Amino acid sequence: MGTEARTTPRPSGSRPRWGRLHRWLGLGLLGFWVVIGLSGSVLVVYRELLNAARPVPTTSLQPAAVHLDAVLHTLHASEPARGGPWRIELPLNPGDPVVARYLQPEETRHRAFAPLMVWLDTAGQRVHHAAFWGQEVWTWIYDLHYALLLDAPGRHAVGVLGVLMTVSLVSGLVLWWPRPGRWAQAWSFKRDASVERQVYDIHKLAGAGGAVLLLMLCLTGILLTWQRSLTPWLDRVSPMFQPPPAQVSGPPVVSLAQAVSVAQAVFPEAEPRWIESPPRAGGLIRVQLWQSGEPSRRFPRTQVWLDAATGDVVGARNGLDQGAADTLLAWLHPLHNGEVAAWAGRLLILLTGVLPLVLGVTGIWRWQHKRRGRAHARRPRVAA
Repeated sequence: MGTEARTTPRPSGSRPRWGRLHRWLGLGLLGFWVVIGLSGSVLVVYRELLNAARPVPTTSLQPAAVHLDAVLHTLHASEPARGGPWRIELPLNPGDPVVARYLQPEETRHRAFAPLMVWLDTAGQRVHHAAFWGQEVWTWIYDLHYALLLDAPGRHAVGVLGVLMTVSLVSGLVLWWPRPGRWAQAWSFKRDASVERQVYDIHKLAGAGGAVLLLMLCLTGILLTWQRSLTPWLDRVSPMFQPPPAQVSGPPVVSLAQAVSVAQAVFPEAEPRWIESPPRAGGLIRVQLWQSGEPSRRFPRTQVWLDAATGDVVGARNGLDQGAADTLLAWLHPLHNGEVAAWAGRLLILLTGVLPLVLGVTGIWRWQHKRRGRAHARRPRVAA
């Protein structure tokens, strides 16, 4: 009787290094990627969920005309101690309420972003609900996705995770990339194979099939996360638009409705989306508009600034005529949330957010199967 050990030759070249990189990035960071992916899927429809959670009674089948000055009067009456600007967002869909944000409340000044959000009816006669950002479950999920609930440090951590996921995706593509003449085999799914082989096929097809969208989400997410840090560098490559400086020439006299009319005279075909009121002491009114051809109706780039004391236009920005850097930034949000392709794009991004979970489960299954195979190969065999 004797014993012999069966050994498996190790593949040569760079493939083993790519395999180890792919494996350990996946195992070490899978939990974070699943959280970011699933929370991103929810955020594709978070505005609809947020409005559904805080419904405002309406009988209109079309987005109702908003009485802006009544809305602002009600905001000032309900929050008399807040003397800064309010950003009033107009309804996008039938039945949507008016949502106003006070961007710099004293109560959350220690956080990078935590505005006070107020829901009102379109007539501006009543505040239906108010909450700080993060107190609603949907805005809490937004903070989880954007910063892992860790504010500014978490935002940078998410940026790093985006870079590492990009590396993991590239390494997976390198491992999957077929040799000439084997493309059909690379895209095949063996229905009659073992469970382990089917799990592997699911992993490779989900990764290869979703790679383009996952890479796009990673890259746009990285740029959105570090946008403030990257802006000075982008400005050197392509000079970016600079908004007019804040100024106070007297107490506010111009109504918000008048400001919108002036802004639409500057851009006649544009649709008003946001109006930022001046501080109570005076300053500028900012009207944010959307023009057909801009990639995002939710985050438009056409803007008009007016002196709240005189009604004079002190600055304007055409969202259809921007430099390369501003155009790049304008596309980030609509690509990241799928808005660029309407509901079909949003549904596609929602499904893509589930892919890290699918890849993680099948990847761990595949890893455990290979571990068992290597352990079995190392066992000594008794030879007759």
